[in-house]
Amino acid sequence: MQQIQRPFGKSLRLGPGKHPNIQRMQIGIIGSGWTGCHLSLELAKAGCQVTLFEKGNAISSGVSGEFGIRLHRGPHYPRSEGTRQNARACFDRFREAYPELVVDHEEAIYAHGVSDALGQPSKVSTAAFRAVCYENAQCEEVDPKTLGLNDVSAAFKLDEPSVVIGSKLRAALAHRLLSSFVNVRFGCEVNSTTQDNGGVLLRTVAGASFRFDKVVNATGFQSVIPKAFAKNLPIHAEVYYQVILGLHYLDLHPSEKPISRIIMDGWFPCLMPLITDDQRPQTDYVLTHGSHSIMASCQRLEDAEEQVGSLTDEVVESVVRIPTEQEMSRFWPPFGERFKYVGWKGAVQAKLKTESEFRSSVTFEHDGVIYVFPGKISNVFDAEDETKFLLAGVGCIEQNGIRYAPSGVLAKATRELQTRPRVVGANTSDLKAKL
Repeated sequence: MQQIQRPFGKSLRLGPGKHPNIQRMQIGIIGSGWTGCHLSLELAKAGCQVTLFEKGNAISSGVSGEFGIRLHRGPHYPRSEGTRQNARACFDRFREAYPELVVDHEEAIYAHGVSDALGQPSKVSTAAFRAVCYENAQCEEVDPKTLGLNDVSAAFKLDEPSVVIGSKLRAALAHRLLSSFVNVRFGCEVNSTTQDNGGVLLRTVAGASFRFDKVVNATGFQSVIPKAFAKNLPIHAEVYYQVILGLHYLDLHPSEKPISRIIMDGWFPCLMPLITDDQRPQTDYVLTHGSHSIMASCQRLEDAEEQVGSLTDEVVESVVRIPTEQEMSRFWPPFGERFKYVGWKGAVQAKLKTESEFRSSVTFEHDGVIYVFPGKISNVFDAEDETKFLLAGVGCIEQNGIRYAPSGVLAKATRELQTRPRVVGANTSDLKAKL
């Protein structure tokens, strides 16, 4: 391993404004989800000339733009200390940068379930979950009975808001991209990147070629991924592709502000707001479940996409909706009368197979391309800091054919990333296809 040392504790953040080390660099970014749009905006501010490639006809139309609904503080991941730390570290930065896209709740409730859908206890103890919730100064323990909750050992109220998705998100990001003079190319699907005389040559399906100093792959690890990564990912972590499903409901008796009910940790239900516009009060919600709404965990992206394509209303009704509603009503009986089912939406998300269910983004460079493995929405700030550091090119760690930032997510979470699930069937990565 070759490593260039840097002063211990020095921040990765280069700070706002233009930076001589990366100013005027030509940067190509593939994918216009949250990561691609945020990096485009911040690199443009830093003085780079940015071209953003989107294969569709609108930005933020994929997983992060349709399912990225929550600004996490950490309790959703009680077994992953790294995920919680990164969520808290990025929380205020996200809220300050995108205030118009953050919606506060009347109540954001996390509860510790006694037993899950399989009759198994929560994957963490009540005491452990309480400690995780109180990592946040805003945490307040509340009596579950006052919330109408059953079969839970404890409940906590947190300041954990929603993030806008859909049309409102697309309009807001499109306005920012236009104001930042980012060159956005729609209907431009990229099919290859190759090193070229110190730069990177990017080619599209239509046959066009573009040369950049560096390229950022922000496709959620779903496109233009080197074949070698499938067998030997340089970061020594195993990737799988999960078919996720969200059930859409209308709140028939909405409160002034949205609410959320999240039962932890294991095969439990989660009810969260689904905010796409300025309507008040908000009436749209999404219901998910730790096992019922995860349709499959596949080793290959193609298999996961096939699973999504085979979903039908009949399958969702019998396999997902009925058991998920039963579980939500078991823990919160008012659900059945208050919420009306509308429909469903499915997607594929790349995840890393770890014992702790690590869910932060991971950023590294290989052959002139910076890859951002998807995490939570607020992790776009981790990706920003580490991408700028890699572009500046000083003090990076070089190992196994990749470069990454010291004190970045990959450097700090190596042990967690390399720890595989020990008990078969206890991890979402073990969930088999339901069709």
